[in-house]
Amino acid sequence: MTEQSPSRLPEPRIAPSVAPSTNSHLQIADVTKNFASQAVLKGVNLSVAKGGTTAIVGPSGSGKTTLLRLIAGFEHPATGSISLNGTKVAGDGVWLPAHRRQVGYVAQDGALFPHLTVGQNIAFGLDTAKLAGGRRGAAGRISELLEMVSLDAAMAKRRPHQLSGGQQQRVALARALAREPELMLLDEPFSALDAGLRVATRRAVAKVLNKAGVTTILVTHDQAEALSFADQVAVMRGGKLAQIGNPFVVYTRPPTAPPRNSWATPSSWTPGWKAHWPRAHWAEFPCAARLPRAGSS
Repeated sequence: MTEQSPSRLPEPRIAPSVAPSTNSHLQIADVTKNFASQAVLKGVNLSVAKGGTTAIVGPSGSGKTTLLRLIAGFEHPATGSISLNGTKVAGDGVWLPAHRRQVGYVAQDGALFPHLTVGQNIAFGLDTAKLAGGRRGAAGRISELLEMVSLDAAMAKRRPHQLSGGQQQRVALARALAREPELMLLDEPFSALDAGLRVATRRAVAKVLNKAGVTTILVTHDQAEALSFADQVAVMRGGKLAQIGNPFVVYTRPPTAPPRNSWATPSSWTPGWKAHWPRAHWAEFPCAARLPRAGSS
C-alpha cells in the first residue's frame, strides 16, 4: 500500500469519547505554523477536557513540541486560534503572553538553575505577593511542594547536581506547580531517564497532577508512555493529527496502516504489530479497568 503524503492525510478520526464538549479546557482550531518556508503544523484541531490528560505522540520532526510551544505562548500561530477555558489567547489578532496563561511547562531536561538550590529553584516559581509570612511562608510552601512530588523537605538545600535524574524532574514539576497552573505541559520530561526510573517517575508525576486536578498535555515519541499515561491520545504525523482517541481506540483501531517511522518502535506497526506489544503495558492503560478483555462478551 502506498503511504499517503503528510499534506494529503485525512482529517483525524475522533472517537465519540473524546469529541469536543462544553467542559473543554483547551481548544485548538485550524492552527498552522511555518518556520521560513517550512510548514511545521498544517491545520491542527484538538480539544482537551478540563482535568483530563492528553498525550501527543509521533516521531521526531512531526510538530509535537512546536504545538506545545504555541499552547504555552512561546510562539505565535500563523493561522488558526487557541482558546483556554473558552477565552481566545492566540489567533485572529489576539495574543495573551505566556506569563498570563496560567500554564506550567516542564522541559525534557528539567531546566533547573544549576547555581541555585532545590528550594531556590522552586521559589523562583512562587508568587510571593500571594504568600503570607514572608520568607517563612515561602519556606512552608516549598516544603509542601516537595512533599507533593514525594521528595523530602531536606532536599531543599541540595543543588541540582546532587540529585538523580528522576529527582530533578520532580523538582522541575514542583517549580511548575508553584504557580498553581490550570494547564500543565510536559515536553518529553522522562526521555532522558533509564527505563526503570522512567516508569516510576511517570507514575509519580501522573499521580501528582491527577490529585491536583491539573489538565495535562504530554508530548512524547514513546508509544508505551503515551498509552499508559493519558486518557486521550493524539497521534501526530507530518504536522497533522492522524487520529485522536482513548488509548484503547488508538491501540486497537489505527486509522490506516501507519508509516514505518510513525512511532518510536517501527516493528510494532509492521504486519502483526499487535503481537509485539508487551502485555504489561495493557495493565497501565487508564481505561483498562473499564474495558472488556479480548474474547469476553
